[in-house]
Amino acid sequence: MFLKDKKPHLAVIAGCIFYGMNGLFIDRIHDMAITPIIFYRLLFGLLFLFIYIAGRGKISDLKLKKRRGSLLLQGTLVVACMLLYFTCLKITCVSIAILLQYTAPIYVMLASPLILKEKIGKESITALFIAVTGVFLIVKPESLSGIELTSTYMLGIGAGLLSGVIFAALIINVKILKAEYPELAIMFWPMGIALLLLSPYAFNVSPDVLYSNLKVLVAFGIVSIGFGEIFTIIGLASLKAQTGSLLALIEPVSGVFFDIAVLGVALSSEMLAGCALILASAAFISLGGSEHTKENDRKPPFKQIYQRLSTKIHCEK
Repeated sequence: MFLKDKKPHLAVIAGCIFYGMNGLFIDRIHDMAITPIIFYRLLFGLLFLFIYIAGRGKISDLKLKKRRGSLLLQGTLVVACMLLYFTCLKITCVSIAILLQYTAPIYVMLASPLILKEKIGKESITALFIAVTGVFLIVKPESLSGIELTSTYMLGIGAGLLSGVIFAALIINVKILKAEYPELAIMFWPMGIALLLLSPYAFNVSPDVLYSNLKVLVAFGIVSIGFGEIFTIIGLASLKAQTGSLLALIEPVSGVFFDIAVLGVALSSEMLAGCALILASAAFISLGGSEHTKENDRKPPFKQIYQRLSTKIHCEK
């Protein structure tokens, strides 16, 4: 029963682990700029998603309904988040890019009561504080010293902050879309829109270079966009936005451990402590009993009242 209740939490964690493998694939891709890498990652991931949906006989789930604007927005946010993150990465450094993007749970916690009418619980605030402290330790605070705040560098900082805001908007918009679309549609259409927006970059690589990296790109798309998207969206759609955003912090933790296990990156005591704090935060928020989005919470008040009256009349009979 416990594992059944925690399936959405485990799904988000699994998705973040798959996303955490990004560094392993990027390390094996050579002579390609980041924009065509993102495009082909999306292309092969989207093909895998379509095969997965067709194999389950769920093509009907892709039928477009209302809130098409929200689907378009989700695809645009996906592209904007990736481009802003990599802009920050290029101008500043990995540590700052990660730190700024994973400020997203703060924005989610501030916005979800206004947009989604979610209450901010003490557990969420405690878990947020623990998790953000963990992220700060993982990105090696000593790397933030000695920075010259030039106009170019401030542009990178601004891009990183915006990537965090947009990442938060992505999580919140999943909850909005869930009221109209099944998880499979929420996965597929935004990725398709993002692919279309990035299509001009498809030809920014020579055929020889593309062919030499083809196997890695296919695996990258299947693992990151395919498995990562499937597990993450299924989990986020069934959890409060605050909880989902906190569990998403598992991604940098998994990235750290993959770097250690496969790429041989050394693990400092600060990084180990940061990983432990994020894992503790995830365990704390997952063990809470009030973090699911209940079906009744998504029903309009009139429908709830009608169902209660019907039940009461039936019982009286």
